[in-house]
This record gives sequence, C-alpha cells and structure tokens, in this order.
Amino acid sequence: MHDMPATTPPARATLRRPERATLGTAQPSLPELFRFMAEAELRFASLRLRIVDRRTTVTGTEVETHEIWLRHPGLAKVVSSQGAPTERDFTVWITDGETVRTYDARDATATVRRLPSAPVGSTDPSLPPFARVYVPVTALPPESLADTFIHPNGICRNVLATGNVRLLGTAVLAGDREVLLLRSDHPRTSHVLTDRPDHWLEVGVDRQTGLILLLAEHVGERLTRHAEAVMAGLDEPIGDEAFRLHISADTRVLY
Repeated sequence: MHDMPATTPPARATLRRPERATLGTAQPSLPELFRFMAEAELRFASLRLRIVDRRTTVTGTEVETHEIWLRHPGLAKVVSSQGAPTERDFTVWITDGETVRTYDARDATATVRRLPSAPVGSTDPSLPPFARVYVPVTALPPESLADTFIHPNGICRNVLATGNVRLLGTAVLAGDREVLLLRSDHPRTSHVLTDRPDHWLEVGVDRQTGLILLLAEHVGERLTRHAEAVMAGLDEPIGDEAFRLHISADTRVLY
C-alpha cells in the first residue's frame, strides 16, 4: 500500500467574498436568485455533501452515490460508488488545486495529471458575465453532479435560463435545509437524448448558500432522474487525511 498525498494548495487559489451574503426573507426574482447561486461556494469554508442519484434506464433503475469533501482553497475529493459499500465498484477523484489524482477500483488503475486551466482570455473581467468562464475557488470533476450542485453558475446560465423558469415554492431537504423549488420547462441541454417539448427540470436551491440540493429530470409525468443531496455539512472540520489517496502497490498508474 502506498499513498498519493495531496500537496499544499497553490497561492492562486484564493477565497473571495460573495457580493450578497443572504437572500433575505422575501421571495427573490429569478435574476437575483441566479446571481446568488453563482457565488454559492463562497459562503462556506468547508463542505461535506452526499448526493444520491437515481436514473431510469432501459435496464431499470440505477443508483449512484457521490460523497464529497471540500475545503477551500483548492482541496476536494469525490468518491462515486454503485452497489453495496463492500463492492469494488467505485471511483475516487482528488485535487489539491493544482494536481488531479484519480483511482478506479474496478480495474485498479490510477492517474495523475495537472488540473486543466481555462482558455486564455476566457476569464477576462471585461467580458460580459454570459461570456466569461467562472473560475472556482476549489475545482470539482467537470460535468459532474458535484460540480453542478456546488458551482451552479453553469447550469443556471446554460440550462435553467434557456427554459421557461418559475418558482414553485419551498421544501426541506438534506435534513433541515430550506430550499426554493424551481421548475424549468423545456430547457436546452446537450445531455438529453431526445429534445421534447414535455421535458422539464425541477431544482431545489438552498436558501442559505445557493447550493443545488435537488435536480430532478422529467419527461411529461415520468421521472427519469432524481439526484438529491441527502446530507450537507457546512464549515465542519475536515483534516488533511481526507484528501489523501491510498492505493495498493499493484495499482497501475496510467499517466
């Protein structure tokens, strides 16, 4: 057994202050809510999140659980698993803000590579918000539920806002967290196989932070995907050991 340790986060990963700390008690407008969601990760120093993702496929229901540990600036780990905890059907993704390390238990392979950088010029502050790439304080796997739930700016701009969006009300998720429920009818997204007018999304937004805690996809009256944060812990101590990857000596490191 040997370790692939996390290193000290680079100086470029710095904390920022959100422009708006809270939503207040009044019902926000959609532009206000989307701006609030865009800065969700700035409202905590550390986060523990568990997401259960249920998808309906031609072979039945598939369930995947994502365990997320995050500590600003730069440290994050995502463990995604299917089946029972004792089964070797899981993947690990870890970053220190500069390097990404992964491990796939199914075939005992690991990778080590640099964290991708945004294209030159794409983060220029002079660009309008809709054209500017958001640079997170702490990166997460791209196009993953972890990234969508914790960095909602992309889904707000590229998916939700492309449909007919309205507030449905409130609910309580992840134990005791109040969320605002949104419905977006026929949003544009490249991850839907069939572009249908009866496709719609239901999204639960944490009122305190702007995190997404629920993402449910529907086609008409049929629920095709239900991803929900069943546990959320903000600003709890997370030690360095949580961001260390332990792999066996016979693991193949591909690159």
